[in-house]
Amino acid sequence: MKSEIENLFSDEILNQSIEFFELEKDKTTKIDSFESFIFESVWKGIPCILRITHSSHRNIEQIKGELDWINYLAGNSAPVCEAFPSLNGNYVEKIILQDSSYFLVAIFRKAEGVTLNKNKHLLTEHLIIEWGKLVGKLHRLTKEYLPSTKENKRPMWSDYIPNIEEYLNEEPVALKRAKEITKTIRALPKDRDSFGLIHYDIHQANFLINNGKISLFDFDDSEYSWFIADIAVILFTVLWAKLNGEKSREEFIIDFLNKFLMGYNQENELSNWWLNKIPEFLRMRHILLYAVIIREHKLNPTEWSKKLIEEWKSMIESDIPYVALKPKKHLKMFVN
Repeated sequence: MKSEIENLFSDEILNQSIEFFELEKDKTTKIDSFESFIFESVWKGIPCILRITHSSHRNIEQIKGELDWINYLAGNSAPVCEAFPSLNGNYVEKIILQDSSYFLVAIFRKAEGVTLNKNKHLLTEHLIIEWGKLVGKLHRLTKEYLPSTKENKRPMWSDYIPNIEEYLNEEPVALKRAKEITKTIRALPKDRDSFGLIHYDIHQANFLINNGKISLFDFDDSEYSWFIADIAVILFTVLWAKLNGEKSREEFIIDFLNKFLMGYNQENELSNWWLNKIPEFLRMRHILLYAVIIREHKLNPTEWSKKLIEEWKSMIESDIPYVALKPKKHLKMFVN
């Protein structure tokens, strides 16, 4: 988070946020401040998450769109952490600052369970299938979703392209690669069975596991995009988190994706044509994260980000895929 945003935040903002939702102040504890200020708290005896977001990150229409979709999914039995209303009956409250910017306040049910990152032994065939079922269910439900009002609108995938290009303005080869893959993806067809509102960040840090069941949260990146993009994000992130252990990336991801699709296909189905597009969306994800890490490195340089930028720069400029996945060859359910 930019230092100027941190400087705008204060105890007064926090206290006002607590009052909006009548949270238990003595049980409100800060846990993160990467893109928003995140606190644990208690609402009407229920453990919850308090999120305070500056308008430079998301505007009020985007937040309303996020909460509207979350509660639609929760209302249709998806295992997601729903949003709760304030004392005023609003799901998002606005705190206007002297510079005319504002903070947006929302609370969510706190998920129960443990993280996969700290409990890698839980990455069993059962869990991977459950993971796939969760994503398939979200895609099936989103086909029927209509925002409750026209103002509740999440971004389109392409809204972020100018940012990526800006972050890569000193990286001519990577910028060229970004424009190439963007052009390829922009030309893809959009229809009800392939394109809609997706989470776009369903990786292992954004859900908790409780008795083999998943509770999903953090819909901050949700956007209108292709369903296959949701799957590509997961594949990329499980490898980046080194969940493959001693297995090669290719061996692990082939096994993971086959099991994942066993669950996914119980709730929704994507054609072979779309499965064959996974490598292109993996490439897009790689370039997007590369651009974001370059931006973050400029704001807060670390040895970790420096090494990662060097490694990824070489891969992207040489057109080396993050993982050599060939769906037509590697997927068991791929019907020729």
